[in-house]
Amino acid sequence: MEKYKQPILTSSSRRQFVQGLVAGGTILGLSSWLNPALSAQIAETETGGAPVLTGTAFELTIAETMVNFTGKPRMATTVNGSIPAPTLRWREGDTVTIKVTNRLSVHTSLHWHGILLPYQMDGVPGVSFAGIAPGETFVYQFKVQQAGTYWYHSHSGFQEQTGMYGAIL
Repeated sequence: MEKYKQPILTSSSRRQFVQGLVAGGTILGLSSWLNPALSAQIAETETGGAPVLTGTAFELTIAETMVNFTGKPRMATTVNGSIPAPTLRWREGDTVTIKVTNRLSVHTSLHWHGILLPYQMDGVPGVSFAGIAPGETFVYQFKVQQAGTYWYHSHSGFQEQTGMYGAIL
């Protein structure tokens, strides 16, 4: 059986490697200067850190937004332009009103996972309501009856898998 041999890195191959890193970093740094429209569009999307919204009245907009997690821009389904969607902080006993506007070309929905609420506010299309049509706004309103950590997400198509999910505290 032949033993695995590690490749021998010569000083010139190390030098080429380092030069490649420098060149790649330079190109990456210049990309926003060379194509500011694309950079601005991608920079508008908040990714990785969810904004936190507090209070009793919320306005959420569902839309497709360009994101870049891997170095290759892709379309994603976002809430208020962020992935994950904004974290919603509610207080037990308060009545919350959430206006959800659909800017997608297809129906959408928001399901409040684990939250005790009237069935009409559950956000499951075909079960508790018809869904939110393109260009329409649906108003969810219910009393917060329990404390804890929960999440919300779409129950329409593959919107959850393309970025439409957020935390509830």
